[in-house]
Amino acid sequence: MSFKRTPPTDAPPAYRYVSRVYGRNLRPVVIAISVITALWALAWTVSSFKALKLADSDGLPKLAPLAIAQGVIYAVACAFQTFGIVAAVLQRFTLVKIYAFLCAMSTLLVAGVGIMRVVTHFVFKSDLLTECTILAQTGSINSVFGIWGSNPSSSLNAAQAAEYCNDEWNHDSWVEIIAVIFGILLGLLFTSIAFAYYRQVLDPTSPANASRLPSDSARQDGYPTHYNPPYDGSSYTPVYSPPPGPPPTDSKPPEYKRGSYLSTGVDKDAKASDPFSDYDGPSIPMPTHWVEDRDASRV
Repeated sequence: MSFKRTPPTDAPPAYRYVSRVYGRNLRPVVIAISVITALWALAWTVSSFKALKLADSDGLPKLAPLAIAQGVIYAVACAFQTFGIVAAVLQRFTLVKIYAFLCAMSTLLVAGVGIMRVVTHFVFKSDLLTECTILAQTGSINSVFGIWGSNPSSSLNAAQAAEYCNDEWNHDSWVEIIAVIFGILLGLLFTSIAFAYYRQVLDPTSPANASRLPSDSARQDGYPTHYNPPYDGSSYTPVYSPPPGPPPTDSKPPEYKRGSYLSTGVDKDAKASDPFSDYDGPSIPMPTHWVEDRDASRV
């Protein structure tokens, strides 16, 4: 008895998943991802420039350049994703290729601005708490800690505002770190999808190009145009098979009798018993005396 394990006949689960996903059109997925990331980057752009306005009004010059850099980076990422929407809608090869590389660049920009936010959060802690304390006394704090911040229920005094801002800063510390990790992972996922869609656009047999083929060359079997179709295709007639049962007698069709090719009026059954029934006797030779007369006239 052999205890050797038989080699697997199919691909590993991860490769099967990739093949299954690649077999579908990624164009709707790319459009949806581009729309979501463009809106997300736009929201952060607005929040960054809003924080810039507060930093200028509160006299915090260290936070203003960081807010400008953050707002510009998010605005560029928003523009890249908007370009991705246009590229996926038009489905142009050059535009899709450019968008794939712009998506990778967007991931780097978002990762960079996330790391910058974490560094700013810990390095400029005193400036953030000062700005938070000033705004908490007026009942508005939603721009200090970006989208993740919350507003106090009512106006606070100096002690309550300081306690409130310390709690918000501690809460935002781990939120910023998780946001950086989550943003990098999502960026890598979106970039891989963008390059997979770019690969689909390159492949003429992919589902992304099925709707772009002319009607006379559209094929449902997935064979490229430079290959011949299989011989067992549905366009061919089925192969003839003989009827069941033994073959007819003497390998002749049913209801066929010997002598059927004789002329009308001849007994066909007599031919079966006597093959020489239609013999009329030996033929009579033609006379040759006219040849002798012709030779005598020449003498």
